[in-house]
This record gives sequence, C-alpha cells and structure tokens, in this order.
Amino acid sequence: MTATLESAVRHFRHRRRPSPYPLALVLVIAWTAMFLTVPHIRIGADLRQVALFAHLAALVLGFGAVLTLDWFGLMWILRRQTLTTLVRVAQVVHTPIWLGLAGLTLSGVLLAPNTSAPLTVVKLVAVLGVALNGLAAGKVQQRMLALDGATPPRRLLATSVLVATISQAGWWTAMLVGFLNAQD
Repeated sequence: MTATLESAVRHFRHRRRPSPYPLALVLVIAWTAMFLTVPHIRIGADLRQVALFAHLAALVLGFGAVLTLDWFGLMWILRRQTLTTLVRVAQVVHTPIWLGLAGLTLSGVLLAPNTSAPLTVVKLVAVLGVALNGLAAGKVQQRMLALDGATPPRRLLATSVLVATISQAGWWTAMLVGFLNAQD
C-alpha cells in the first residue's frame, strides 16, 4: 500500500464514532413523527404504484446487503473467510443497508399503512428495532476494526451474534407482516 492509503486506513480504523445515543433519540423521534403522520397522508393510485416499486427496490437494496453481511459472517464462523474480510464487507454494506432502510421508511409512509392495525404496529416497531440495532451494529463494527485482525473476545463475539440475530428477526418480521398486509 502507498503511504497515503495506509494513513487513511489507519485513520479510519482508529477514529472514534460519535455516541449512538443522540442518533437513537433522533431515530425514535423521527419514527414517532412518522407513526403519527402516516394516518393523515393520502396519495393517488399512480403515486402509490411508484411508492410500492420504491418500497420493493429499497427492500432488495437494504435486506440484500444485510443478507450479504450475514452470509460472510456465516462463512467466517465456518472458517471459510477471515475476520478482516468480514469487517471489510461490513464497511462496504453499511451504506446500502441504511439507504435501503431509509427508502423503505419513506416509501412506506406513502403507502399509508394502517397504524391502528396490531400487525402493522408490529411491523413498524420491527423497523424501529432494525434501525436502533443498526446503531449498535456500527459500534460492534468499530470494536472489530480496532482489533486489527486479532481474535475477538467472547463477549464481542456474543454481541455480534446478538446484533445479527436482532437484525434478521427485525427484517424478517417486517417483511412477513408487509406480505400479510398486502394480502388484504
């Protein structure tokens, strides 16, 4: 590597990310505002079709990136990939995951979900859980990067597994409820 690239990699590995708590508060406030606003939004059939397409495209982007990361995590557990590779994949898919989640949220608002239906509330809580869990995942990623390829402590591994499990549970719950609601 060139000296400049090595310096950039070192800087990225050792920089401190801001605390996730203010971001978590922003997410909760935005989610609450969305939850309270959604019942009052009305759109035409043409825009609804565009919103539905955007919703599905965002699902492919965000959940596809999550599945990619979890696949590399499984390959690492099976010793078919290195921890360094897994952490690099996590860095790469971080942006598509958040873009997908943001796209799902914005397009979902336009789809006017019935927030008085219990299943819809479950879906929306799952989406909030995925977003908050994403903040925790960022902290786990930062701690993994700091290891610089060394074997992670068991507690960090357990935290990683918990974050991945919460992520999968949230994404699959939201998808299943979305599918069930689309049947009505």
